[in-house]
Amino acid sequence: MVKKLLLFIFLISISSAAFSQQQKGNTVEKDTTMVLKNIVASPNPFSVTTKIKFHTNAIHEIVFSVKDLIGNTVYSKKYTTKVGSNTISFYRDKLDSGIYIYSIKTSTEIISKRIVVK
Repeated sequence: MVKKLLLFIFLISISSAAFSQQQKGNTVEKDTTMVLKNIVASPNPFSVTTKIKFHTNAIHEIVFSVKDLIGNTVYSKKYTTKVGSNTISFYRDKLDSGIYIYSIKTSTEIISKRIVVK
């Protein structure tokens, strides 16, 4: 009898946890809207300069930043986007060859990708 009662309580707790997680997941999907699309760095890898191209659905204030692999910010600048296609030119300046992570941050999302400096 005790085993049946424990099994029943266990099954109820699992089903309620799964149901609550499913509801949270659905509300998150409805609330998020993708601001940035089709982000690409070209050329990548690069030796002197690269262009970060992306599309936005409205005018936004963004922060473009580049970090090394241990998390040190080596470049950061604020931009105002326009509706549609946008381009940010990034110059190597005094960066060593290697892999870097660039990020574009809006008020609702952060998109990060990899670039390689030759």
